[in-house]
Order: sequence, then structure tokens, then C-alpha cells
Amino acid sequence: MLSEKNVVIVTTPEELLHLLIEALREVDSERKFDDTNYQCKKLLSPKDVEHEFGIHKKMLADWRSEGIGPSYNMFGRRILYERSVIENYIVSKRIKTADYSEV
Repeated sequence: MLSEKNVVIVTTPEELLHLLIEALREVDSERKFDDTNYQCKKLLSPKDVEHEFGIHKKMLADWRSEGIGPSYNMFGRRILYERSVIENYIVSKRIKTADYSEV
């Protein structure tokens, strides 16, 4: 028996995705969240990289000044990273750990 404080919501994954997108639009309204373009953007600003991949934009700036890290493009003063370059850079830094099933 459920009390008045407990609520059970039954939803499909598609409906849940729609609800999450709406919540993100409200929270991130000044960034103009666009679900149709969000995961499809090929060029990312350092802020986009930080938001999507968790690599802080300050770290990206440090890497650029040291000449290390993922390659980037400059359009005037604007710095943009290609999504595929960021993804490949992350994969290239993967560390293989021991497989204990072989021991």
C-alpha cells in the first residue's frame, strides 16, 4: 500500500528522454540547449569539451600552451576541437590493466 508521499511513475524510455531534455532546457537555458544538435556537433568549443567529456577548459588551455594534448583548430581567436579528435585522444590515453581471468 502506497502512502500519499510515495509516487510511482511508469514511463517508456522515449518519454523519459523527452522529460530529461525538457529538464536540461530549463536548467541550461542560457546555453540554449538543443537536443537535435547536441550529440551531433562535430566542432566543439573548450566549454563543450568540458561539458561533454569532463576535460576542464583550463586543462585544455594548459595543453595548448605546452604544445601537447588533442589537436585543435583556430578560427580567428576562436578555438574549436573536432569531436573525433577528442574521442581518439581519450582512447589513445587508455591504460590496459591486467586481466585477472588469465592468472
